[in-house]
Amino acid sequence: MQSRTALVCCCIVMIVIPAHAQAPQKPSTDVAAMLQFGFNEVSGWITKSAELVPADKFTYQPSKDVRTFGQQIAHVADSYGYYCGRAAGRNAEWSDAVEKGGTDKATLLAKLEKARLACEAVYKRGGLAPALMQNIAHTNLHYGNVITYMRMLGLKPPSS
Repeated sequence: MQSRTALVCCCIVMIVIPAHAQAPQKPSTDVAAMLQFGFNEVSGWITKSAELVPADKFTYQPSKDVRTFGQQIAHVADSYGYYCGRAAGRNAEWSDAVEKGGTDKATLLAKLEKARLACEAVYKRGGLAPALMQNIAHTNLHYGNVITYMRMLGLKPPSS
């Protein structure tokens, strides 16, 4: 019985050690790549959320003292202009142009995509890291709002 147990243990060790030796990869220390990954992930969730929510729900507002769903998406588009403008070295000022404009689904999807692509170019060029990190943090903050709105509408957020 003891020899059988020893044989089984040896077999397990022979399988686990080589697999374990190959599994861990050295994490990336490339800050620009990590920032770009973070932006792509959260901006993808925001975009997918805007695509998933029906057009008639862009006016959804849980209470009168918070933004509508459409205004949340518009606010994120506005923030891309500010943070990525700063990251590109421009003296960008905050603008609520998208949020104060039309907040219907078709308009917002186009404006969000334009803002996202402009931001993505700054991440690819390697803009100023503090502003890029602030952009990711701010977008994640509002993605949390978007998740709540989607759950209240009975929808599954894309990151779930």
